[in-house]
Amino acid sequence: MSKAPDWSIERLRAMETPQLKQLLENATKRGVSDLASRCEDVLAERRTEVKRPAPSSSRRRPGDFVSEFHFVCENDRGVSADGEGFFWSGSWVVSESDVIKGIQEGARLALHRSRNEPSYRQGKIIDYRLTDGETVKKRNAGIEFLVAADAVPLAWFGDGTGEKGYRWASEALNNKQAER
Repeated sequence: MSKAPDWSIERLRAMETPQLKQLLENATKRGVSDLASRCEDVLAERRTEVKRPAPSSSRRRPGDFVSEFHFVCENDRGVSADGEGFFWSGSWVVSESDVIKGIQEGARLALHRSRNEPSYRQGKIIDYRLTDGETVKKRNAGIEFLVAADAVPLAWFGDGTGEKGYRWASEALNNKQAER
């Protein structure tokens, strides 16, 4: 006889949201109300943990840098693991100079299923690489980001209707925060 899995809160928190929702559905169908309740609690935590951006413009001003890169990336398209806790983002057409400055300033990356949902994969950008043969314009190239993953979802940030959005921050503001 096999032992029933230990569905501790810690184990549930470590699960990806789609798997957690499936477990909730299964527990509800099978009448395992204590497990269903724990699943609902963890999902509720995730909804309230979504980091909401402070009011600022998604438009670039002189001296600004990209502090958050947001991309619509369904089903981890092009994403690959790079050791435990790290992933490559897949290729995105962005300005290499914005990427370099963003990394210097501690920029984050967030992958979203849609612009209306919090990110499902996110973290601090620690490196990048150009993708082979994907240079589109003189200043824009296909870039893959190496990201140190974390569990704090980000709300979408950015204007327009495309698959990418930027959160711009001021160097002056970043320098003031560093001085504190």
